[in-house]
Amino acid sequence: MARIIDKEEKRCDIALSAINLFCEKGIQQTSIDEIAKSAGVAKGTIYLYFKNKEEIVFAIWDVIAGRHREAFAKRVRADMSAKEKILEFYNFTECEEEQNKEQVLMLYQHFVSSMLIDKTGLYTAYFESFFQEDYDFIMNALNEGIARKEFCVDNIELLTTTIILLLKGVLIRAKANNMGFHEAQTSLINHITYLLDIGTRKVS
Repeated sequence: MARIIDKEEKRCDIALSAINLFCEKGIQQTSIDEIAKSAGVAKGTIYLYFKNKEEIVFAIWDVIAGRHREAFAKRVRADMSAKEKILEFYNFTECEEEQNKEQVLMLYQHFVSSMLIDKTGLYTAYFESFFQEDYDFIMNALNEGIARKEFCVDNIELLTTTIILLLKGVLIRAKANNMGFHEAQTSLINHITYLLDIGTRKVS
């Protein structure tokens, strides 16, 4: 009896098989033919699961983001302060176990590069939806901290937006300065900690 193929699993397998290619050649320089060869399938099979190469890129990030959310859910505790939860949210140490951590950083950098030259708007739309989840999480955490009288924030929206801009900037800076995963992670946490410290104040 032929094995029943789980379409979502197959879709995920095809997408993840493209990671090495994207890291080695860049997203724009990688062809669907090369992805098919890497996945061990016919080119036509790729189009059964994806409309275009962009969908493959987004599927990879969906997997990485999903694994991060699962890891965060296991690490976070109810007794953590809002500040601790935000810092833990940007702890990507699970990448050391589930993905090649340097590849994750490199993939993000290639993603940003593709977005900057993208004329379709697909990368920009996905990129913004990706960070909308971060925005919502930070806003909720800050509001929680205020409700629990952990701190005061004069402008929650501005602080949240600044943290998101910081995240984008630190990861681009990591590319410019040829940082490795651990250096980029440490830089990110240090900068977010600083922003939280100056953007919040003790309840009087």
